[in-house]
Amino acid sequence: MIRRTLEAWNGSSRQRSGGVQWLVNRELIPEALGMLMIQELSGGSGLPVHGLPGAESVTFLLSGKGDWLGDGTSWPLKAGEGVFNPPGTPRAFEAGRDGNTVLLVVYGGSNDPRDAEPHAVHGGSGCGCRISRTADQESHSPLGEAGGFIDMGVHWLATTQTVGTRSVVVATSTFTPGGSHQLHRHPHADEFFLVLQGGGEHLTKDGPVRLNPGDLAYIPAGEWHGFQTDPGVTTRTVYGYLGAGSLAQAGYELLEEET
Repeated sequence: MIRRTLEAWNGSSRQRSGGVQWLVNRELIPEALGMLMIQELSGGSGLPVHGLPGAESVTFLLSGKGDWLGDGTSWPLKAGEGVFNPPGTPRAFEAGRDGNTVLLVVYGGSNDPRDAEPHAVHGGSGCGCRISRTADQESHSPLGEAGGFIDMGVHWLATTQTVGTRSVVVATSTFTPGGSHQLHRHPHADEFFLVLQGGGEHLTKDGPVRLNPGDLAYIPAGEWHGFQTDPGVTTRTVYGYLGAGSLAQAGYELLEEET
């Protein structure tokens, strides 16, 4: 498990070049199955049109609002919403003028997003898919069937089933007071777990690790992990998998309790 703190949460965003903080990439974690970054945009600024021929991405608004611009399409977005872009599709964003906007961007595939050139769009059409809590249209929860948690609700935003992802999953979860997810692992995918509100303990086989709002836990494939929210506290998170498009592809195994 690797713990990182978002600079946009602790007030040090001005120290970053271009408002970008890489949380997971090949230099930081060579064996990672995807890439993850935070980008903070000042009011009225934006990202130029670009495309990634070998990578898909999910962009999720952690705070603020703005307009996502695609192939002749504009979608207004607010915190808790986002867009999935298949490889090659054009993507751009303009932040609202009344405050900063913080984006979480998750990448999967073979293309390093840092190689993207502004205004360069190759081999793709369309403009991706807008995601929000309404994207969770499944009649049953695959995690609910797998078990191992108490007082935890999940909303699947970007999966193979909802929008056609191949190598990333993005979801939100809410732990009500007393909520927990016991030790488990995903053999075929890495996981990221970002606390937005509340807080608690990230569980490992070696003991708990404290997570506060703005803290992210990165869990390599096959590593046992879980979470326990603080007493009397509701914890909200955004999390997902790198290297898989669904929970079934990631795999899910609960640690059997010793008797």
